[in-house]
Amino acid sequence: MDYYAKTKQDLLNCKNIKFTVVSSVHDLNIRIASEIADHIKLKNSQDEKTHLILPVGPLDYSYLADVCNKEKISLKNLILFMMDEYVGEDGNIISSNHPLGFFSFMKRNFVDKLDSSLNFNAKNINFPDPHNPELVTKKIEQIGGVDICYGGFGITGHFAFNDPPEPGESMTVEEMGSTRARALTISRESTVQMAMGGTNGNLRILPARAVTLGMYELLMSKKIHLTFMRSWHAGVLRRALFGPITAECPGSLIQNHPKFCVTLTELAAQPPIVDVAQATGEKNRVINGRLLWIEKRK
Repeated sequence: MDYYAKTKQDLLNCKNIKFTVVSSVHDLNIRIASEIADHIKLKNSQDEKTHLILPVGPLDYSYLADVCNKEKISLKNLILFMMDEYVGEDGNIISSNHPLGFFSFMKRNFVDKLDSSLNFNAKNINFPDPHNPELVTKKIEQIGGVDICYGGFGITGHFAFNDPPEPGESMTVEEMGSTRARALTISRESTVQMAMGGTNGNLRILPARAVTLGMYELLMSKKIHLTFMRSWHAGVLRRALFGPITAECPGSLIQNHPKFCVTLTELAAQPPIVDVAQATGEKNRVINGRLLWIEKRK
C-alpha cells in the first residue's frame, strides 16, 4: 500500500505506532502540557530530576506554564535541553533581540509566565553551544538520555536541524544516526519551509546557520513524542513513519526507536491531497466571495 494513501483510520488502526488524533492545535497543546506536567509531578514524587528535549516553534509552552501555575508544580528539578538555535554570521548564537531567537521565545513563552514560587531556574535551559557542542552531548550521555523528547519533522524529514545529505552527497543510516550536536549550514529546503511558515516569505531575515542536537542525542531519549499539526505534515509523517528507513529522510530513523508515540491534528491526519492549484490558506473566503460575486452579476 502506498504510504501516502494511508487514511486517518489506517493510522489509528496501526498496531506498531500509537497515534492520537486531536481536533486542533489548541487541543494538541493541552495534551502535551498535561503529559509534561504529569511527568514532572511523577518525577518530583520520586525525588528525581525531569529531563526533556523540547523544540521551538510548533508547541506553545504557555499552556505548560498555565497548568504548572494552577497546580503549583515545583519546577526546581526541571532540566530542559532545547533542540537547536540559530547562529549568526559571527559564529555566535544570534542576539536575544533577534525576532527569531529561540532563547527569547522560551523566555517569553514559558519562563516569564511562571510563578516565582515554582522555583524554575532559567539556567536549566540548555541550548547547544556552537563553540562547544560536545558539552551538551556529554550532559545527555551522563543521564543516559532524557526522559522524553518532543518534536516533529520538517519538509525534508529533518528532525531538529538534521537534514538529509545534499545532492551529490551520500550518507548511510548508521552515519545519520551517529550525527552529534554541531553547528551547520541550514539546507535551502528547510530555509524555504521556515520562510513560508514563520516569516511569511521573508527569506532575508532567516539566519543561514544553526547549532543543533544530532540524531545521536535525540535517539538516546527514553521516549519520543512526535507532534504534527500542519497540512504538509500529512505527507511528511507518512513518508517518515511508513516509508523506507533512510538518511534521505532523517525522521525515518525514529522507526527503530523502542518507544515513541504520535499526536496529530485532524488536519495532519488526512491523506495529503495533490492539487495543481496551490492553496492560499484563505479557506472558505474565496468560495463565499465567488458566490457573492455571482449574485451581484445577476
